Amino acid sequence: MAVLTWRSRKKITYFLGVVFALALIVFLFIVLGSEEPTCFDGIKNQDEEGVDCGGVCASCVVNPKDIVTLWTRVLPTDKKGVYEAASLVENPNLFYGLPAFKYTFRLYDIKNILVAVREGRTYLNPRERFVLFTANINTGERIPARAFMEIELISDWRYIDKEKVPLVVSSKRFENIPFPSLGATLLNESLFALKDINVAAVLYDENENAMAVSSTYLSSIPAESTAGITFTWPAPFSKIPTSSQIFTRVNLTE
Repeated sequence: MAVLTWRSRKKITYFLGVVFALALIVFLFIVLGSEEPTCFDGIKNQDEEGVDCGGVCASCVVNPKDIVTLWTRVLPTDKKGVYEAASLVENPNLFYGLPAFKYTFRLYDIKNILVAVREGRTYLNPRERFVLFTANINTGERIPARAFMEIELISDWRYIDKEKVPLVVSSKRFENIPFPSLGATLLNESLFALKDINVAAVLYDENENAMAVSSTYLSSIPAESTAGITFTWPAPFSKIPTSSQIFTRVNLTE
């Protein structure tokens, strides 16, 4: 029977050590890789919104920025005792929004007496600037001098990782006679149809103050297609608007 030399035994020992190490690595890979995801594995998996939080796990600790109100206006109409109110609002949060939130317009006269209250609800997309608008506010014999808009305390913030809808506004055209109208074309640049599109228009005077607001709704715009929109007001303006903006919205929280 042949006797292994010291050198041969050393080679065999080294070979077996390598085989064992490789087998151990494969075993650990299989065992760890086959473990069910948990809320404590330090990995963003399952339907978690963050690492080990949100979805099936405990809620993530969220410290979102407050919604910013850029301006609020009370706007007259051609009807006595009937007014409109509008606010330009911005959500500065990149990934947090709301499926619904409540807001309230309050109109005050020159003596700071409350003359009308109007409530509303809408959604809030991340990184969005949009218009809150309410029409047909009856104030009776009172004449409102200013408006304030309040947003109800918010706690139900949601993580929303969706791209902003690619809607392009072009070909704006304003006419004041025989009645004011602002027309434009909306282009849906995406590869899918857009539905339930809210659109608002704001006309500004020479001091960049909002002098008129209107809103409309489009049920859908097909993929890679355009749609025309027109906003109208009942009577010609005594001053011609110097600029305008059109704001489009599609609910990303659904």
